[in-house]
Amino acid sequence: MNNLNLSCKLEILKEISKKYSLFGDVLEFGTCTCQSAIQLATMFPDKTIFTIDHFQGLGKSSKPLPSSSDWREGSFALGAWNAKGSEFPRTIDEALQKLSSKPNIKPIISDIHKLTHPSDYGIGKISICNVDVDIYEPTVSSLEFLLKCEWSEVFIRFDDWHGGNSEYDHHERQAFNEWINKHNLQFELTHNGTYGGAYIKR
Repeated sequence: MNNLNLSCKLEILKEISKKYSLFGDVLEFGTCTCQSAIQLATMFPDKTIFTIDHFQGLGKSSKPLPSSSDWREGSFALGAWNAKGSEFPRTIDEALQKLSSKPNIKPIISDIHKLTHPSDYGIGKISICNVDVDIYEPTVSSLEFLLKCEWSEVFIRFDDWHGGNSEYDHHERQAFNEWINKHNLQFELTHNGTYGGAYIKR
């Protein structure tokens, strides 16, 4: 599979898991509306979906923010100007209630930068990772946490990859490239559209 001009939509992760014969649970960084976690839990009923979010929105980034995005400090926080509509939970309790609709979802309410060790959250072997934290800094922290998890191969989906769009060069793609080079990981970039995808081996 090499769909460099295509996006890695969430619904194709089941097919990707089968293609690479991936075994293990699913780790998600950033769920915001909770819909992605619920969709993952529906696709993978036999896996635990560990979804991590503090629901306080985006932090401040040292990188230039794309003018075509609605990324600002505080964006997507509960009750934020761009986190409105029936799909957005208004409180953390409401988010937890929404996530409880799927028994295989395990929410972790935490700042991604403050995560400790995966074992502290009951996280074992990981096969799929969904990264949806938008900006550079939490993407760096997400990938470093993923590295602490148990896996020999993993597929990572990036929700804000935007391959070929220079406005987004300094966020998910920069964090990923730095992580790969820092840890000397093997990878195959499978999707380079709006939603990115990469198969990684240690």
